[in-house]
Amino acid sequence: MFNQFARHEEAFRDWRRDGMPGLNPESYAYVEFLTSEDDDRQAREGTLWPHQWEAFLRVVYAHEILGRAEIGADGLLLNIVTGGGKTAVIAALVAWLRIAHGVQKFVLLCPNLIVRDRLEDDFQGGKVFEDRGLLSPASNIGPSDFDLTTLGAGKEGGWSSLFSASVVLGNIHQFYQSNKSGQSNLAGLMNGPNFAVFNDEAHNSPATEYDATLRRMREKMVCRVDTTATPDRADGKMPDSEMIYEYSVTDALYDGIIATPVVYQPDIKTVQLTYTDARTGEKRRVEEIDWDEVDRLGLSATQWVTDDEPMRQQMAIALRRVEEQERRAKGRYQPILFVVAVCKADGEKAAQTLNSYFKVKTLLVTEDSEEADRKKAQELGRERKSGKPYKAVVSVLMLREGWDVPEVGIILLLRKFSSRVYGQQVIGRGLRRVRTKGMEPVEPQICAVVDHPKLDHQWLWDIFNARKREGVLLDDLFDEGEDLPEPPPKQELVNPDLVIDVPPIDPSVVDDGEFDIGDIAPPPDPLQDWREVMEAIEYDPTVLEITKLGIAGVTGQELGSKGWKTVHSAPDPSDPVGSSVTVSDSAIRDAVRGGMLELAEELTVEAGYAAGFKDRVYGAIVRHVRGNFMNGNSLGLAERAEVDFAWKMLRQVKEKVGAVPGLVAGIIEYDD
Repeated sequence: MFNQFARHEEAFRDWRRDGMPGLNPESYAYVEFLTSEDDDRQAREGTLWPHQWEAFLRVVYAHEILGRAEIGADGLLLNIVTGGGKTAVIAALVAWLRIAHGVQKFVLLCPNLIVRDRLEDDFQGGKVFEDRGLLSPASNIGPSDFDLTTLGAGKEGGWSSLFSASVVLGNIHQFYQSNKSGQSNLAGLMNGPNFAVFNDEAHNSPATEYDATLRRMREKMVCRVDTTATPDRADGKMPDSEMIYEYSVTDALYDGIIATPVVYQPDIKTVQLTYTDARTGEKRRVEEIDWDEVDRLGLSATQWVTDDEPMRQQMAIALRRVEEQERRAKGRYQPILFVVAVCKADGEKAAQTLNSYFKVKTLLVTEDSEEADRKKAQELGRERKSGKPYKAVVSVLMLREGWDVPEVGIILLLRKFSSRVYGQQVIGRGLRRVRTKGMEPVEPQICAVVDHPKLDHQWLWDIFNARKREGVLLDDLFDEGEDLPEPPPKQELVNPDLVIDVPPIDPSVVDDGEFDIGDIAPPPDPLQDWREVMEAIEYDPTVLEITKLGIAGVTGQELGSKGWKTVHSAPDPSDPVGSSVTVSDSAIRDAVRGGMLELAEELTVEAGYAAGFKDRVYGAIVRHVRGNFMNGNSLGLAERAEVDFAWKMLRQVKEKVGAVPGLVAGIIEYDD
């Protein structure tokens, strides 16, 4: 996403150097209150960090000096890395708008309950204003003047709370016009005074109704400020607000604002594969092969982290990192292992393995979790005082943006990321530095990420500027906490006068769509008899399971411009007696349902159709799976053994259905 403020940087620098001319007196007084007495380029100690100060001043300049006609007609966007303190910037802007512009109403929008709970904790009782010293005594405004009402969970009081509260916190969906509650909330807001909007985690906003709601609010909106750490979405869309400040991972590493991510991967030499009948569980044969030859067998990427033995090996690696982090913590806090799974079945298996196999107290959080478990996840870092704190939490599509537990120091990936945005959000959970009693601001902190080479996440580590240090032997000792490399150089705009605007599209240039695409074979014709073809597909019930790994060591890769690579001794977890893991019935059925839906979407897109056609393919896949693996029974009525069989065969369904030319196209075109 392009920084729209770049063309104003030179004028902005001159404005600051010249004493900020043009500000109204109240704004000038508030900025002066926040400014350090020792350095007029910095904020007063204890208020805003340097990058927060830069973001704050750019919003002030854009709002008062440039104006919405020049920039930010649809809002201003601050792109600040996870752990960079977006909430403090929001609070400073709220205080400024109240003190300098007399704004009485502030609307904080968020995309989910996790973000809502975090913001509520920060703004309840004006906590963030008091903690950061953001209110000038001369203004006669105190923390209690920012009374908060939170929509949802039975906390709101209807129109009366919307009218009386200074700060209204809610999920954006609670203002949608598609439901009566949203209509009422928006009407109550629009019938009150003008307000400022802060759209947190703004990358979620490119949705039709989300956009419509923000546009409806515009007529009463004094200003709108969006915040996010990942504005560029995987679907190519982005917020309609204009980015005026960017504080990246590289910047934060340089300034020591976030923990340094370190990636660990196993160094595997041999693999033992067991050929098993998916229907009966009969072990047909065992084969041991070298690591260099495994690709010829076509194992799925996720098998390397979800089959029993590989999962235990990855967990052993992660728990070794937990021990290292506990030594660094020196009893000041309990480092938390954050395990990321793709479905409820894998999540349950991971949680049971940690709890029963490794005897590590673990919390599982899924979309079906109770409110109490979600609260526990928010308070993991405070559990140390209980004497029996959780050491691990397993998440299934839940704990991502907004879940900020600084004690998360180890991340174990039991899934493959295809989304750049989601991958960054997950790693972001471990970037926040622990700031507790006895922790020095300059003390090195690490986020250890346990990955697997078969997941092909190099693109994700490239985002964090991954580098390697060569020549470290298997048994070499390396203390990352004492010997971290210098941070990557900070990127700064040196010559803002050389920034040019992207020229508009020339309307005289017309693309008539005629260009040479070379010799490309036309797509196969859709099969009208696709039903007969699909019914004729035969399956081999033999599936491959990874049952043993020969690990030589664990590769550690520091993410920074002068990174290193070191190899740690391989863990050797023993197999405790009676440590079997059983996935619940509901979890495996959910996994099959989700697997069929994902399979349908992949087949649809691979056949050249928009993902919206996946419903037709999904229906055909469901009937196909029922007939071949569940004796014609529905997913809800099938026996557990039939469901397990279907789960193990889904990958083969994808391969065989996708291999028939025109089959998926036939489903889409001719399924009635």
